[in-house]
Amino acid sequence: MLNNKQKTDKRKYVIIAKINNTNFVKYRSNNIENTILFIKNKYNDFRYANIFAKSGVNKGMLLFTYGKIKGLQNAY
Repeated sequence: MLNNKQKTDKRKYVIIAKINNTNFVKYRSNNIENTILFIKNKYNDFRYANIFAKSGVNKGMLLFTYGKIKGLQNAY
């Protein structure tokens, strides 16, 4: 039996990563560093990732970017 409370998603970030010339993947996570390591290990041709806030004041906004050369940086 379900409660009257709505099920809330507890993931804080959405990470969209470019994994080759044409494909992107989307992951929802609470830990940015572990998810980036996972993506780097799983996809050999990983290019970059954009990290968006999924909740809070900055919901839907770009928070960080990650590139192969410069690493994790604040959004522009």
